[in-house]
Amino acid sequence: MFKEVEELKQLCEAEIMSLKQQIKMMQNSFFLRWNAKATIQVAEAKVAKIQELLVKLETLSEQVTPVVMDIKELLGIELHGVKKGK
Repeated sequence: MFKEVEELKQLCEAEIMSLKQQIKMMQNSFFLRWNAKATIQVAEAKVAKIQELLVKLETLSEQVTPVVMDIKELLGIELHGVKKGK
């Protein structure tokens, strides 16, 4: 699970960088397309949403990590107890 979360974070960071680069290219373009302003607004909104979701993901992973560790610890203790009983 942790591996997937880290991969997702990396993909989000790469997408944010790509979107920001696209925004800069559109803003610095000498010949603006007729829909450049709308395209820039959509890209900026997407960046903001991705960043917001990354914050939520980080918060959730901080909450989940101790629970997962506790479960692993309990299962490990329980498994050792089962092995000792045999």
